[in-house]
Amino acid sequence: MKSIIRTFLILSLTLCVFGLKATSVEAQQCSSATDATTILSGSGWASCEGATADALRVSFFKLALCTSKPTITDDSACSYILDVPSAISADIEVGKESALFQGEISIPEGTYTHALMLIDTTIGVKFTYEFDVGNEQFDGAGDNGRYCWTNGNDIVWGYPNSSDMPMDCGAEPEPVYSSETFKAFGCDAPCSVSNSVLNEETTTTFFDVYLLSDLNTLATVGLNGFFPTGNASYIWGVQTFKSPPKITANTQKVELGFKLSEGLQVGFNGWSCSGPDCVEGANVTGFAFTMTAE
Repeated sequence: MKSIIRTFLILSLTLCVFGLKATSVEAQQCSSATDATTILSGSGWASCEGATADALRVSFFKLALCTSKPTITDDSACSYILDVPSAISADIEVGKESALFQGEISIPEGTYTHALMLIDTTIGVKFTYEFDVGNEQFDGAGDNGRYCWTNGNDIVWGYPNSSDMPMDCGAEPEPVYSSETFKAFGCDAPCSVSNSVLNEETTTTFFDVYLLSDLNTLATVGLNGFFPTGNASYIWGVQTFKSPPKITANTQKVELGFKLSEGLQVGFNGWSCSGPDCVEGANVTGFAFTMTAE
């Protein structure tokens, strides 16, 4: 029997996408008291973690619930919530609805131990960082203020020219989307790159994430200096639920959402700013796709 519901059930798919990071001092949690010169401490680059985006722009190809763990070549145990040849772009903002799903969704009743997601490798980030009064920060051009925000420049790893940095600072924030394209997953120095991140754990799930060149092939990745290279076209993630959700004929109330909190890393630059040490940019480290039902 299939359960037909308008949005539907418990699903919490956490997709953590790890960018390539240059050598830095140990990252700390972002706060309004974070200061570029202090966090850099004489280093050329440093970061804080756990910042929250104003919004993300994500292009979705597939979302599914599965009764056993799928692979990139075998999804026979999965029931798709979304499966489209051309990606559907969704702006994910707190308190606003997204047009990701249209109409009713039909899915078999059962216990779903896994979930999968297929998205485009480019993710848009809109972000505003508010600092304490007296802790005004500088951007790469030498402008400063209590607010720093994404300015529309691309998010990459390494900005030899301050004019390329995707953050502006000033008194009145004017954030727009800056885009980050994932060509490889990486690590702190000594740096290596990979097309997968495996066996990661959150409080509710375990997950694996892969870069694919096509729907059934792992991407080839590499490095050109500190910059990642490769032929990735998709990000594919599979999640194992610690408490598997269950769809029954009695499922009546469902809610769908995305958790944006604490999904960004903010970079600080001490070597290529036009003025003092500066706020360089922000990149995605993860976001959570959630569904609840009663």
